[in-house]
Amino acid sequence: MNKSFDIAALVDDLEPVKPMRKDVPLLFLAAVTIAATSLIIWTQGMRADVLAGHPDEMFLIRAGVLLLLGGATAYAVTSMASPAVGRNQNGWQMALAAAAVFPLAAIVVASTGDIGPAMSAMESGIRCMSYSLIAAIATAVPMVVWLRKGAPSSPERAGWLTGVASGGLGAFAYNLHCPFNNVVYIGLWYSLSIIICAVVGRMIVPRLIKW
Repeated sequence: MNKSFDIAALVDDLEPVKPMRKDVPLLFLAAVTIAATSLIIWTQGMRADVLAGHPDEMFLIRAGVLLLLGGATAYAVTSMASPAVGRNQNGWQMALAAAAVFPLAAIVVASTGDIGPAMSAMESGIRCMSYSLIAAIATAVPMVVWLRKGAPSSPERAGWLTGVASGGLGAFAYNLHCPFNNVVYIGLWYSLSIIICAVVGRMIVPRLIKW
């Protein structure tokens, strides 16, 4: 066995690594979300009640929940790029639980037979999903790029969370145009957008970030 192993020689080859700052991808993500929201407002228009300065209560709740879901999950995603022992990143679970109120409420209301607004606005619902998914793709890019720079220990979970985060932020971007306040409509179309993003994220993101 060669006993001339010199650890000093290995040390000489080491180079300092610049620490990964989580605020960098989050700032990029915020910029992309603002850009997507502005583009949707520019092409589709803003809600009339928001323009009038009297936003509907349901709109405010929906916007807050979507932003909370997207923001908390995105923070967890960026943290996964630099895993550490003892770090607790469970805030996204609370945000997801809060967001689940909408589909659950939609199921309760729909069980009474009040599904008219959600189904009669089928064309609007499909447009809602389409714009939300397009915006979600844009918001997913900074998160995927950041994960590729890091070393996520669970690519599958990172895929799920990237999908949920981008879905929440994409839905938030369209939310400022969407004129509907019906809880069944929100629980159906917005939930579908986020679920689709989560599934697509789980399928695609792990392949892009494996190391």
